[in-house]
Amino acid sequence: MNMVSDKTFRALAEEPCNAEAAEELNGIQIRRRIGLLRGVAEESRVSSHPDAELTSSAYKTLLELEAADPAAVSRILRHPTVGAWAWRTFRSVREGGHERPGRLGSIALAAAIVSGAACRVKVLMDADGGLMLPGLGRLSRVGSSDEIKVDGTYLLAGDWSAEVDLTADKPGWQVLHRIPIDDGFSVTLDDLDPYRWPEPGRVTARLAPEALPAWRSLLPEAWRILRANHSGVAEEIAIIVRALTPIAAPPEGVSSASARETFGTIAMSTPTGAPAWLAETFAHEIQHAKLDALMHLVPLVRYERTEAYYAPWRPDPRPAHGLLQGAYAYLGVTEFWRRQHVYEGLRGRIELARWREGVRLVLDTLEAEHLLTNAGLTFVDGMRTRLGAVLAEPLDDESLAAAEEAAAGHRAVWEARHGSSNR
Repeated sequence: MNMVSDKTFRALAEEPCNAEAAEELNGIQIRRRIGLLRGVAEESRVSSHPDAELTSSAYKTLLELEAADPAAVSRILRHPTVGAWAWRTFRSVREGGHERPGRLGSIALAAAIVSGAACRVKVLMDADGGLMLPGLGRLSRVGSSDEIKVDGTYLLAGDWSAEVDLTADKPGWQVLHRIPIDDGFSVTLDDLDPYRWPEPGRVTARLAPEALPAWRSLLPEAWRILRANHSGVAEEIAIIVRALTPIAAPPEGVSSASARETFGTIAMSTPTGAPAWLAETFAHEIQHAKLDALMHLVPLVRYERTEAYYAPWRPDPRPAHGLLQGAYAYLGVTEFWRRQHVYEGLRGRIELARWREGVRLVLDTLEAEHLLTNAGLTFVDGMRTRLGAVLAEPLDDESLAAAEEAAAGHRAVWEARHGSSNR
C-alpha cells in the first residue's frame, strides 16, 4: 500500500513549497496508476469480461514496451487521463458497469508510437470508428481491423494507414497541442480525451486555431513570474502538472479547477488578463493538487460530519473537506501575494489582506466545530505556522480597509442567501 512519509506530511503542512514532497506525491500517484492498469487486466480475466483477451494482449504489449523503453511508456502513463480511465474502468469491471477494459489497447498504442517501436497492437475502436490515443491525439478513422501494425509513427490496419504527426493536425488526425512553457518543460493542452475531466459538462469542445495564441503567449509570461518570484511553486508545478484542460470561461476573469481523479491536470478557461493573475491561478491549483493527493492517503477530516459552513471565497456552504481544501489553496494564494504584492500595488495588497483573514476564519471553523481527525489537527497546526508568517506581513490601512469591506460584502450576500452564520 502506498503511504506518505512523515517527512512529506510535515512538509506539506508546514512549508510553502517542497519539491521533494511533490516528487513523493507524484510518485505515489504514478504507482497507483500502474497498479490500476494491472487491476483492469486482472479483473477482466477473473470476471471473464468479453474484453478479457483484448485487455490481456494490450497489457502484455505495454509491459514489453516498458521493458524496452521505460521513458517513453512513462510519458504516456503520466498523462492524467490514463489514471482517470483506469480508475473508472477498474471499478466498472468489478461492478458490472459499462466501461470497456479493451480500451487499454489505445494506451499501449500511444506508448508504442512514442517509443518508436515496431509492433502490433490490438485495439478497441470508438463507436464512430475513431480512436483516442491518450496524451497524443485522436484518429478519426481506424479502418475495419482491430489490430494495428505500428512502425514508429506510421500505422497500418487492414485497408487503412496513417502517419501520426505529434506536432500538428492532419487529415483524419487531431493532435493534442503541447504548450512550451520553459526550457525542458511543456504541458499538453487536452481538449479531446473523453476522460479529461470528471464533469463533462464543464469542458469545452476542441479549441479553434485562433484560440491557441492566448495559451501559447500568456502561459510562458505567467511562468516567468513564477520562476522569478515564486521558484518553489514553479518547481512543484513542473513536477506534478502534465496537462491543461480547457473549460468554459466565467463572465470575467479566468476559471480554474483541480480534481483528484485527474491528478496532474489543471482545468482552466482560456487565459486572459495580466500574467500575474494567471500565475496566481497556478499557485492556487497546485495547492489543491497536493492536498487532493494527500487526502487520498490520509483522512484529515471527519467525513461523517455532513454539515456545511461559510467559506469566504465561495457562494455556497461547504462541508469539512471543502473547507480544508479551500483554506489550503488560499493559504498558497496568500503566500503568493506576500511575495508578489510589491510588484502589483494596492490590488495585490488587498488580495493578501483579504485571503489571509479568510484562511484564519476557516481554520478556526474546522477546529471549533471538531471537523478534523487527529491527523487533520496536526496538519492544520502546520498550516497555522505558515499563516503566522503571512499575518505578520505589514500592510497599510487602505488595503486593510478595502479587504475588510470586500469580505463583509461577500458575507452579507452569503447570509442573505443561506441565513446568518456566526462561523
